[in-house]
Amino acid sequence: MNNPAFTSFFASLEDLGRTLVKAAKYAVGAISTMSWPTLMLSAVGLALLLTIVPLVLTLFVLFMVIKLVNGYVSDRATRGPATPYTPVKTEGE
Repeated sequence: MNNPAFTSFFASLEDLGRTLVKAAKYAVGAISTMSWPTLMLSAVGLALLLTIVPLVLTLFVLFMVIKLVNGYVSDRATRGPATPYTPVKTEGE
């Protein structure tokens, strides 16, 4: 019993595998023709890219969370708690 969905998925995986092997062969060929200074510069650039980009994204998310928490806390401090006896103040009041 053949499952057409599995056959299609397996064909897609085979195509992905062939594409990755082709890309790896191209990369190995490009690296083998590089001079030593170019190879070192590209390795340093790749290392910087792999370390700086995640750091920047992490710090961005961290600072945005701090900003949101600070905005929530400062808004609650100036407005006060909402109770049934005191209405919540809006910006225009």
